[in-house]
Amino acid sequence: MARSRYIKPGFFKDEDIKELPYEARLFYQGLWIEADREGRGEDRPERLKIEIMPYDDIDAEKMMQFLACPKRSTKRPFIIRYEADGQKYYQIITWHKHQRIHHTEGPSEIPPPNRALTVKEPLCNR
Repeated sequence: MARSRYIKPGFFKDEDIKELPYEARLFYQGLWIEADREGRGEDRPERLKIEIMPYDDIDAEKMMQFLACPKRSTKRPFIIRYEADGQKYYQIITWHKHQRIHHTEGPSEIPPPNRALTVKEPLCNR
């Protein structure tokens, strides 16, 4: 379920964000809206494409791969893609640094990532 989230003004000037194609930047913002209170969501690219960019001809799997590649500055990705109990999920890395969760939002039902369970490593040829 989509939720209201904060996007700070500095987002648009972030030097790692500028390395992404514009579609991936917009898709990343959409992942924040789709994420639960812990910054986690179901890693279902085609479903996410329908929720985030329904009118655009984009490759949602490619967008997820871009976001899972290490950033140039920190060598950490924007998101972690992982699998738990046979289901695929994503975790936004800097979630708790940037979000204040509304007190009425229920607890996450998605298990946290375990690096040992990570989904296939992304192709990082930007």
